[in-house]
Amino acid sequence: MLQEENIKNKTDKFIVVTYNLSQFTHYEAGSSGKCPHCQHIVFFNTPREGKIVLPTGGIQYLDTKLSTESEDEREKVFVYSSQCPNCKKPIVVAKIEIEEKPPVYRLVHPFNVVRTAPSEVPEEIREDFLEAAVLPVSEKASAALSRRCLQHLLTERGYKGKDLNEQIEKVVKDLPPRIAENLDAVRVIGNFAAHPIKSKQTGLIVDVEPEEANWTLDVLEELFEYFYVQPKKAEEKRKRLEEKLKEIGKPPLKKP
Repeated sequence: MLQEENIKNKTDKFIVVTYNLSQFTHYEAGSSGKCPHCQHIVFFNTPREGKIVLPTGGIQYLDTKLSTESEDEREKVFVYSSQCPNCKKPIVVAKIEIEEKPPVYRLVHPFNVVRTAPSEVPEEIREDFLEAAVLPVSEKASAALSRRCLQHLLTERGYKGKDLNEQIEKVVKDLPPRIAENLDAVRVIGNFAAHPIKSKQTGLIVDVEPEEANWTLDVLEELFEYFYVQPKKAEEKRKRLEEKLKEIGKPPLKKP
């Protein structure tokens, strides 16, 4: 199991959290993902070579990769980088291999990753999300709070059930396919079948699977956009249109 080593910093506008990378997000050049700097979904570019000015006045270009290992060759570290094509900032990752264990990927630069909760989200759910996102010491605690936040959100939207598993089964029928698939994956990645307690007592801190906490937070962000942000934008757009129709003497739009 990957252990997180995070720091936290919460403000009224955003929270900052650092964490181990998931097995699905390695930021390798040529791969796609969300930039940890600007949060845009991009295909990461080949990194620019760094350079230093020598005392003689010349320029020395530096390698963008580094590798080292322990004397007994049981522990190996590979450092590589890429660049975001949107914000043009570099991303540096360390891949750590210890004997036969699955590799651990750690984000080196930027040291912080930003997660936000839109103001349209109800305060109680928003607070749950921010608390889950800034919990630095334990991935288990972050996953537990993420599940609890998800359960609160589904209950608030009218999808009630005896447990989180049943709530997910109800809501996926009403979601766009992409979001439904990602939400259903919360159960798969969290291995609810082997750990039903996660569904029945969502806030309980128990063992987690790799990527579970981060995946649930990502899905919550998608649900925030679908249930709260987009409807608010549509409402504001309709209101502006109603005002224009009133100005030119046209009848108001029919209510949906």
